[in-house]
Amino acid sequence: MILLDLLAVWRRLSVSAIGGLLSLSLIAMSVSADQDTAPKPVTIGQLLQIVRYESPRYAALLQRIEAARAEVIAAGVLPNPRISYGRYDLVSRVNTMYDGHVQQAVTLEVPVLVSGQRGARVEAAQKYVDAAAADVEAEYANIVHETRLLFVKLLATKEKIAILNETALEMERLAAIIAGREQAGNASSYDVLRIGIEARSVQTRLETARSDLAGTTGDLGILLGMPGWTPEADGNLAVLGVPPDAKKLLAEAEGLNPDIEAARRSEVAADAGLEKARRERWPVPSLQIGSTFTDNPYGNTTFGGVSVEVPIFDRNQGGMARAKAEKRTALLERELAVSRTRVAIERAVDLLVRRQETRIKFEKDVLSKLPDLKLMGESAYRLGKGSLLELLDAYRSRTEMRLTELDLIQAETEAELDALRASGLLLSYI
Repeated sequence: MILLDLLAVWRRLSVSAIGGLLSLSLIAMSVSADQDTAPKPVTIGQLLQIVRYESPRYAALLQRIEAARAEVIAAGVLPNPRISYGRYDLVSRVNTMYDGHVQQAVTLEVPVLVSGQRGARVEAAQKYVDAAAADVEAEYANIVHETRLLFVKLLATKEKIAILNETALEMERLAAIIAGREQAGNASSYDVLRIGIEARSVQTRLETARSDLAGTTGDLGILLGMPGWTPEADGNLAVLGVPPDAKKLLAEAEGLNPDIEAARRSEVAADAGLEKARRERWPVPSLQIGSTFTDNPYGNTTFGGVSVEVPIFDRNQGGMARAKAEKRTALLERELAVSRTRVAIERAVDLLVRRQETRIKFEKDVLSKLPDLKLMGESAYRLGKGSLLELLDAYRSRTEMRLTELDLIQAETEAELDALRASGLLLSYI
């Protein structure tokens, strides 16, 4: 018998385990299907659409709002009435009360929220829904900020790979020229060895850049909750053109920054919670109606009354203290959000100005000379007026300058994104 019970339990556990595995498989298939339908080459506009409508991470954030809405339903529910029943049986031989008959009583008790507790509870719950929605929007802004930073990194790495690939092809072409000159007796074995080392060095940097690109792609998939998705950035790396005006960005932040808005709504919700706690101090009276009757002979009387708790000891002191503390916390967090935003904007704008000046100066003083540098190096080597080292230095300098330009553009764009995030303009700026 015990063996049969154990077998039955094992069957139930097996069915539950299989059901769980099937559920996990369906979830995995759903996520995989979303990843398969997501485009591979994506623009920043397409990527932000994926973040909002296809990302499992953002979908999980939205459930916070649903949980807060459930509290609104709970707050609006009225307290249940209570029915009580009792009977009186004579237990002594002396008949002094019930004339020897069984007496029964039925009472209905209905709590009445006469002090506005229900309205205060619903109002507080609705304010907390607004606060939850603002928190989700602030978290969404963080996701968008991180996503755009990774997208900029993808674009920069893609262009870095293109530059290094172009340099690698030039090294191969130059190696073929030097090999031909060696056969003609116009170049040494050292030249052939030196150009081969330089070509392998460029190839190593190219492979490293490709590994960095794969890593950044993986980071983007993890950020969005889509680890199997390997997107390719579609577009060219360029600055956004955000004006470095701290006063204007600060003015925009007062109404658009999601962190400030979330803190403000939390303060409003705390005010509603404090009002709810004040309402909860009042006791809830209950109306009572009932009937008392005997069955042999039949007799019936009615009963009506009111019961109320006497608030001598418990006057919701704990609830009031907690609500006041939450109100104070919300006020301090709003002040912190405002001051933090101000500091973030000032820092981002200062950094943006510095990086803009560096990039513009670099383009003016250095990049304008790149074509001449390459032409002069190749011409001098062909005419025998320059050595291989000078030619390689010209190629290396040209590559490094182009990579430096990419780094400067990437750094400036990241500073622009930081300024947009701090001001609250990031979600409307594509």
